[in-house]
Amino acid sequence: MGDDPKKPRRPRVDSTAGVAAAIVAGGKKITIPAGTQLDAKERRVFAELSEEFSKSELTAHKIRLLVMLAKDLVALDREQLTLSHEGFALTNSHGNRVSNPRVKVCSSLTSQILAMRRSLGIHTRAQEGGSNQKAANRRAHNKANEARRDGHDDNLIVFPQPNREDDDDS
Repeated sequence: MGDDPKKPRRPRVDSTAGVAAAIVAGGKKITIPAGTQLDAKERRVFAELSEEFSKSELTAHKIRLLVMLAKDLVALDREQLTLSHEGFALTNSHGNRVSNPRVKVCSSLTSQILAMRRSLGIHTRAQEGGSNQKAANRRAHNKANEARRDGHDDNLIVFPQPNREDDDDS
């Protein structure tokens, strides 16, 4: 039991290594996984969801989950719009009023969305083991450090360069 390798701890966001990692991550481009198709509305939702995280938090797996969540959110929006036009009750072939099947679809999509948000830890308690303040502080530090790269394209400040193996563009 004592021989198990431990997962290395992440550096503190206010440490030199943490600031450097956030600056490098600030230059990363978030790319949608290969083979994934998103329409314009899904892309906008994906971009909004991506903004919930600092770029240093986003892994390939989290990006894939964000794509799934964006698709579910757009699907729910479309189903709710159709449901509002059709109504909650329909008349079947016997003339009886029945519940619109879209009600169940909307309920199912809502459950999926909430579960995915918990899985991604978009609610901040999951981010820091029960502390909203810690997660908010870490996220604010990372976003501020990522923004340090913006506006410095004149090469007067030397920024750490991303590792080629971590670069999403290759």
